[in-house]
Amino acid sequence: MGDLAWFLGIRIVRDRALHKTWLVQDAFINKLPQSTEETDTTRTKLYQQLVGSLAYIAVWGRPDVACTHVVFACHLTNPGQSHVSKIRQTWRYLLSKKALALEASASSHDMAEYLSDDPTYRDTLFFGSSDASYADEPETRRSSQGYAFKFGGLMIDWKSTVQRTVTKSTTESELLSLSLSLAASQIEEWMRFFAGINLTLDCTPTIQCDNQQTVGIVTKEHNKLHTKVKYVDIRQLWIRQEVTASRINVQWVPTDHMPAEGLTKILPKQRFAEFVRQLGLINIAKRLKGYGIC
Repeated sequence: MGDLAWFLGIRIVRDRALHKTWLVQDAFINKLPQSTEETDTTRTKLYQQLVGSLAYIAVWGRPDVACTHVVFACHLTNPGQSHVSKIRQTWRYLLSKKALALEASASSHDMAEYLSDDPTYRDTLFFGSSDASYADEPETRRSSQGYAFKFGGLMIDWKSTVQRTVTKSTTESELLSLSLSLAASQIEEWMRFFAGINLTLDCTPTIQCDNQQTVGIVTKEHNKLHTKVKYVDIRQLWIRQEVTASRINVQWVPTDHMPAEGLTKILPKQRFAEFVRQLGLINIAKRLKGYGIC
């Protein structure tokens, strides 16, 4: 039957000599609608079509536009001309960067650190990061949140969304985001999946967070967030329980080292470029020339 070349509209590119595989959505991005009509009806239809296509791209292979999709999705019912202009700008970015691909590597060089006895590297084999942007939704003052998980350097799970509850502090919003990372990304299911393919991880899954107070609350014995919000308190106690039982590890990292930061807010150009690098997106334009594109 030959090698798998396509999966759900995603092109699969291989280099067997380097033991690398890339997942790229260039073909789908090239299907950008070309209509330029400006009536209210066609504008709304076009906008909804662009947002829907962006959702597919953001979910299946391009976490760099996940946060942007969430922002645009808030204006589906009555988009203005400015919304159409901004989403077209996003599509122009995608067209210019359509060769960005998620890279999976099994080369001995890339895997040596993850499989070494050094816990500094071993604990990064499977890890996630969680972030929140406090009260940044102007109308409801709910917070944006996001998480990202990597396995062996490959981004395998990510999400950008808006919290359902209004929180009273940055720490509360970070706690809710942290519990989303641990529950919604289903670490337990990932561990069961690894066990199902006979892969044993000699490490505790780690969640990174850039808020020191939040990390202290869930990792230090006498630290606790005093809140009357039951929803927040339950998640705080649940995370502490999981940390105490050594089923997860919550670790503080500087904001600049957080892959999840770009899932909660629109970043400046220089920081966004670093965010793309942290996601593990690689430009494979030269390799795609062999397919008669780019």
